[in-house]
Order: sequence, then C-alpha cells, then structure tokens
Amino acid sequence: MRLKEIIAPIKEDIKAFEQEFKAHLKSDIFLVDKVISYLVAHRGKRLRPILVLLSSRLNGHIPDKRRLHAAAIIELLHTATLVHDDVVDDSYQRRGFPSINAIWKNKVSVLTGDYLFSKSLLSMLKMHDFKVFDVISHTAERMSQGELLQMERSRDYKMEESVYFRLIGDKTASLISAACQLGVISADAGQQEIEMMAKFGEDVGLAFQIRDDLLDLLGTEKTVGKPIGNDLRENKITLPLLFALRNAEKKDTQKVIKLMKKGAQANDIRFIIAFIQANGGVDYAKDKATSLTKGATALLDHYPDSEYKSVLIKLVDFITSREH
Repeated sequence: MRLKEIIAPIKEDIKAFEQEFKAHLKSDIFLVDKVISYLVAHRGKRLRPILVLLSSRLNGHIPDKRRLHAAAIIELLHTATLVHDDVVDDSYQRRGFPSINAIWKNKVSVLTGDYLFSKSLLSMLKMHDFKVFDVISHTAERMSQGELLQMERSRDYKMEESVYFRLIGDKTASLISAACQLGVISADAGQQEIEMMAKFGEDVGLAFQIRDDLLDLLGTEKTVGKPIGNDLRENKITLPLLFALRNAEKKDTQKVIKLMKKGAQANDIRFIIAFIQANGGVDYAKDKATSLTKGATALLDHYPDSEYKSVLIKLVDFITSREH
C-alpha cells in the first residue's frame, strides 16, 4: 500500500498543515524565499508531522490550530537539521536532487538552517505550553549529541551494540519520539499517554533507522536517492555491519576493516555487502526492526479501535518496511 492511500483519512489535516507550514516560512528577503521555495518543492514524505497529526487525533478532538502548530514545529526542526547535516557530511544530494549547499554553498545552508530553527522556536511560543519547550529542548540536545557521537565513533568497528542504539536513538529516533509526544500534548492528554507515545515513537524511530541501514545495502540509487553503500564509504557503523564483524572469521573481519579504512571503492562495496549478508548481518537487523515494530504497535492497545489507530498501525508498517 502506498503512503498516499494509508494517510487518506487525514488528507484534510495534511492539506491544512501544508498551508500552516508555508505561512511559517514566509520572509521579506528574496534569497530566503528562493531557498525555502526550493526546499518546499523537494519536500520529503512529511512522516513526522503526519505522526503529530495522528497522535493528536488518537487522543481526542481538539482545535486544529494547536495540532497544526505542533506539526509545524516538528517539520521546521527536522528540515533545519537536514540542511545542517548536508553541510556537516559534505553531502551534495538530498532525495535525489542537489542539496542546498550544492547550489548555494555552505554559508547560505548554515544560515538557512538557523532561520528554520528560529521559526521552530517561534512556533513553540504560540503553543503556550511548557511541555512543548521541554520536549523540543531535550530533543535538540539529543540530536546534537547523536551527531557528535557518530563523529567520535565513526571508525569504531568494535562498537558495543548499546552504543549503536544510543547513537541512532539520539540522532534519529528522538525526533520521531518528539513528534508523537507533541501530538499527545497538543490534545491535552495526560502524562501516561505522553510517556507511552514517547516510547512508541522511540521504538518506531529505531526501526526506521535500522531500515535505513538495510536500504543502504539492499536498495537502489534510484529508489533511495543516494549511492548504495554510502554508509560504508563514509565509515558509518550500521547494525548489519556491526553484527557481521562480530560474528565473522577473524581474517574476514580484518579484510573488511582494511577495505573500509582505505576508502572502499565500488568493487569493495559489493564485497562488503556480500560479507554482511553471508555473516547474518542483514537477517539480524531485519529481526531487530521487526521486534521494535511489534513492540511499538503493541503500545497502541491502550487505545480503542478507531480509524486513526488503524492508520497509525499501517503507517508504522510502511515506514519500517519502506523501499526508499
């Protein structure tokens, strides 16, 4: 099932969000509007604001404005981090198109990211809710720590699995967890629901990142929007690689590490991917993602059956088994 079909029941919410999001981005500076227009034209799937909207609907009927502000906060923060990440990673492609820094260079990219982050802060003010500040501040801290931890441990081929999960939890899952929390907060639900949906979002986020690890090995450049094996070229430690290195013969492990340290080329990438598959890395990562997804879905048993609950369950399945 395609994403568009899954989220059809909230298409009016999504349409209203897009209008709200564009309103937040308006500027009287031509360069800002030009860069922002490019970003909007090449937007992603809007998974995080969709999670805000669904989490909110799941917890009751509330004024649209509050729900839409919450969704805008998340997407503004997410977009700001993507723009900054492309600068940090020297990445010149995003979703199959040239990144902001590829077109306007690093200075404009960094300042655009700062502009988006400031807009996220202004949106928080409109919520008039200290819980929103608490969630976003903690999330921004985790995301920054995750990026720095990744830099620190980028060539740590003996990384403990607990460190890997800390890394992807901070870097990726934290924002998905925040999206679910903001949806609940916007619905004025209780602390139990906030904590439960925080855990739900965290588990979905971890599964989402593991799926991303797998797509880097098994996808295609056309569907993923970036070269396959990019994580291996950049010496990023992923769960499939970590498991394979831990369980393979010592001589094979040493060969793979040597190839990665020198800068893996196309033939090397194919060899390393085959090594990971042969030593159970792909199957192990798939099992982990499946376990996390089941755990997250089980948390929704707290809620009675509804159209929004059904959409959320389908969405979780989509984003943790996606092909791009």
